[in-house]
Amino acid sequence: MEVISAFIILVPFAFAAIHFLEFSAILARVAGIRKASHLVGYSIQQAVYVGTRMFIVSLLPMLGFLVDMRIPSDTYVAVTLCALALAALFSLLALQMRERIVRYYASVIGRYKNGRSFVSSLFGRSFGDHDGNRLHSERILSIVETPDALRIAFGACMVFAIYSTGIFISFYFALLHFEHRASISQLSGLVNSVGTVLLTFYVEPQISRGIDEKREDAENRAYR
Repeated sequence: MEVISAFIILVPFAFAAIHFLEFSAILARVAGIRKASHLVGYSIQQAVYVGTRMFIVSLLPMLGFLVDMRIPSDTYVAVTLCALALAALFSLLALQMRERIVRYYASVIGRYKNGRSFVSSLFGRSFGDHDGNRLHSERILSIVETPDALRIAFGACMVFAIYSTGIFISFYFALLHFEHRASISQLSGLVNSVGTVLLTFYVEPQISRGIDEKREDAENRAYR
């Protein structure tokens, strides 16, 4: 019971950490734009995405264990809702800290361009780098008023909705159909792959094209 209780607590925090890191990784693109190092910023973004896999690798066995222990379905739903709420909270926290995060990634780029290795640049101490930025409310307004930006934002919302709910839904049905839990739980990987494909072939190319075509508005494009 102690292990079950620990996993019930750890699952929401692992899921929230995934979203915090993935949200902050997007800001590496902004840092790359500010430092005129678009490709280095993109490399940092992908490196952080790889780092989130550590939390996914820990999340899936914990969910599988909870299913194997046949916890009540209402308890599982409560864990899922807590995970989604905590992920939203952590994402808002990253949004609130966006300028601090951008400055950190800008310092990473600076260290890397000064000859340090990529890994040591990522984990080195941050230094101040206060570049100008537009107000967040102005960015939101520009997204609402631009059909192209709205389409990208909608696509991104759909992709992250798949990421957010696909894994939990798969294990929920595994819990309901316990005798086929091994097969059903594997659908979580399929759902996650669909989200990855949509992100890679739909959302990311549109953002990259917008950055390349409108470099004077590149930072705002990345925020979209």
